Amino acid sequence: MRDSFIKFVLAALAMGSLFLASVPSAWANSVSFNLTANNLGISGSIGNVTVSDTGANQVTVTLTMNAGFSVKLQGGDIAFSGPSGLTAGSVGGLKAFSGVNTFSGLSFKQSFTAKNISQFGTFAFDYANITGSPNGVVSADSLTFVLTAPGLSASQFTGVAIHFCTASGTSCGPLTGFASNGPPTAVPEPGTMTLLASGLVSLGGLVRRRM
Repeated sequence: MRDSFIKFVLAALAMGSLFLASVPSAWANSVSFNLTANNLGISGSIGNVTVSDTGANQVTVTLTMNAGFSVKLQGGDIAFSGPSGLTAGSVGGLKAFSGVNTFSGLSFKQSFTAKNISQFGTFAFDYANITGSPNGVVSADSLTFVLTAPGLSASQFTGVAIHFCTASGTSCGPLTGFASNGPPTAVPEPGTMTLLASGLVSLGGLVRRRM
């Protein structure tokens, strides 16, 4: 009986260790939105938007498009529902990426509140019309920027909508449309990992006492 108990606990410890090893290190809470809905009738996912806590009253937004799609820069929109207190001045560090190229020094020319996005309803905040990219660069494969506002956190974000192109790269593509998310997927926070690690340590101590 004693040997069986020890084997069980050791197996649990091993499984817990494998789980911890398989989970990427995350020091901030984040929420991820899979862009599975669009107004062009395209099936599957267009891309993904992740909002992560990266400082006090600060989040970093990362938009990654899937192959065959890009995010529209000039004339484009990136809209959010859920947070409050965002302004035109809340944005910083806006960068776009396409292949090995990085385009920095970008900015949103416009910002709106209570903006209606085609077929997806009204979003609390909309940042639009990215300027500052080189001539001929009108779309990008991924985008990142920082939002700062009093009390802002990733957990407040409940939805996103973006203006996208139907081709990868910097030339946008033949069609443009809007894409939005289904239910957001929460990324495990450090507290969850800490609780699991504490449980494994406790199991280890129990085994040691039994032995």
